[in-house]
Amino acid sequence: MSRSPSIKTWTTTNNPLNTNKKPSFVEQVVHAILSDQKKGSLNVNRIYSRLPIDTSITKEQIHVALLSLVQKKRARQPSKGQFQAIQSGQTISGVITASKRGELVLEKEDREWIYLPNRITDKLLPGDLVEVEFTQKGKRQSFEDVRLISRNPPQIMGTLDVFDNRAYLLSPGSGLPDIEISGEIDNELDGHKALVKVLDFPRNSRFPIGNLVEVFGIPGAHDTEIHAIVAEFGFSTKFPDLVLKESESISHEIKMAEYREDYRSVCTFTIDPEDAKDFDDALSLKHLDSGNIEIGVHIADVEHYVKPGTELDKEAANRATSVYLVDRTIPMLPEILSNNLCSLRPDEDRYAFSVIIEFNKNFDIEKTRITKTVIHSDFRFSYESAQKQLDEKTGTYYTELALLNTIAKKHEDIRFKEGALKFESKELRFILDDELLPTQVIEKKRFDTHKLIETYMLLANKIVAKTVYDKKTPPVPFIYRTHDEPPADKLIEFAKFCRQMGYPIQIENEKVMRASFNTLLDRTEGKPEQELLQQMSIRTMAKAVYTGQKTSHFGLAFPFYTHFTSPIRRYPDLLAHRLLFNYLQNGFSKALLNSDLIEALAKHSSNREQMASDAERASVKYKLTELMERHVGESFEARVTGITEWGIYATISNFHAEGLIRLRDISFDRFTFVEDKRIVVGKRTKRTYQLGDYLYVKVKRALPEERTIDLILIE
Repeated sequence: MSRSPSIKTWTTTNNPLNTNKKPSFVEQVVHAILSDQKKGSLNVNRIYSRLPIDTSITKEQIHVALLSLVQKKRARQPSKGQFQAIQSGQTISGVITASKRGELVLEKEDREWIYLPNRITDKLLPGDLVEVEFTQKGKRQSFEDVRLISRNPPQIMGTLDVFDNRAYLLSPGSGLPDIEISGEIDNELDGHKALVKVLDFPRNSRFPIGNLVEVFGIPGAHDTEIHAIVAEFGFSTKFPDLVLKESESISHEIKMAEYREDYRSVCTFTIDPEDAKDFDDALSLKHLDSGNIEIGVHIADVEHYVKPGTELDKEAANRATSVYLVDRTIPMLPEILSNNLCSLRPDEDRYAFSVIIEFNKNFDIEKTRITKTVIHSDFRFSYESAQKQLDEKTGTYYTELALLNTIAKKHEDIRFKEGALKFESKELRFILDDELLPTQVIEKKRFDTHKLIETYMLLANKIVAKTVYDKKTPPVPFIYRTHDEPPADKLIEFAKFCRQMGYPIQIENEKVMRASFNTLLDRTEGKPEQELLQQMSIRTMAKAVYTGQKTSHFGLAFPFYTHFTSPIRRYPDLLAHRLLFNYLQNGFSKALLNSDLIEALAKHSSNREQMASDAERASVKYKLTELMERHVGESFEARVTGITEWGIYATISNFHAEGLIRLRDISFDRFTFVEDKRIVVGKRTKRTYQLGDYLYVKVKRALPEERTIDLILIE
């Protein structure tokens, strides 16, 4: 009989999985193949035969990697020439979270899930930071004890069940039983959607205990669901009174200063989405007497208004980001700043922090400088209106737009030649009726003008990062944006999938990997499999995060990178402005903040960025589910986008809506999940389904308040 694990408090950090020296790429691949071997051991020849791709990795390289892994105690040699994987530690740390099926799982720092037995998760809460002891043989892990490092009381969304003024929160997807709510609750709130802060799960209790935080209304109503999403992910639509009072006292007067350059007479305009309200970047263009071309990338000077230690700064740091939901924006800064003083609106003088880039006649970068400015935007373009002038080759600013576009295209080509990945994200837009119900979903079109703005923003960010990066050794404190190489195990799995789809890729080193990913995207452009393979590529990637360390960006192929161009909506950009201006004014020997504080702010901003992204996806999923509710009982073509032991996830192409086909709901056969091949197989028909397959489905059920869509597989 398995013994029940003891939950112990732990106050020190101890991550034995960290190593001082990063393993080579060949070592990562070899270790991933060894780890995939459930029983026995492997020799060099068998490892070589399991390389999933056409590769230049040699047997000699594999042998060297194996010896290195043995030396690093990541592999062992039970007999001559035979090797087995060893985990470099006997613990896994992470945060407890709820899976799609409402089970508590361990989420590691790389956002991978580890499924734990119930005896391990008993009495744990979502948000708990834990360390789990395990033993391992091959890929099989046996979990022993769990140590509770810290309890971070979670906020759980659900429906109130009230009787005799006593209430419980019903939340099937939270991974918890019903939550007992402290105090008396009005019986009239029965059935309402609410948010509860869970405080504890006593050992002698059947239920966790929590306090009622907020009641939103009857489930299913638009405002109820959107407000619930805002609260569920820890955001607020309201600013504290002190923050609003502070923002209202800020002077609107624009004055020149010794450190500012006057760019008000230079041709300047903004290009933003049609419905944008804050304009945090503008471009200027000037022909110099030398024949060179000067382009200014002007960014709203938020740092001028938001000073360290103020209530405004504290609130901005806490929020860390603006949040963009389907029907509203939750800004990082109060409207008087985000939509007025810090917005580079046309026909108004505005403060900016500017990256000035001088291009020669061949459009190569000859000089750069960074300075604070006063600008005056002459015109406000939408992406569509700017594109129209480029397409029709006429318009008030066509000449300037065409030159900006020509230079941008050259530097976009340079970026891709140097190995930047060509991923493009998909954005959806909903058409809502008078009752805010969706009638149509449209994929937003991407124009050359989107790429134009993107290229100049990337150049500005890179120039700022390089300016600080190159100044001093040891490095001066600064905030960077980093993106690691993809994990070897994910790469191998993706390479296998690409081969099955008829698009083999090579991943033996970073340079080849970049080229192979871009070739894959080029080969599939315009084909049915394009979207699936791009999404799978993105899932293979590591996540980009903020950091205080000098580091590179894999996806952009930049040796250094920061975020500088959106301080209205991202706190790391505001922090970069503040640090950079201090260095430009006082020299690079005088740091405004120490590295530890910057690292803490970077980690907090990365976490809030992820929460904002989750909230945005939740609002899109809510509207997609509302849309599919109108099509219950109808049949559509769909494509398999996920395979699990409990079902098949399929996306209905017409609506970009993903739903679940539960294996238990398939009536014409009994299907089982084959984990190593990521397929499901029918017991009687031997029919298989895998990622990328097309199939026909019927919409069985759509529950907007739960944001779930159930599908039935049509034989």
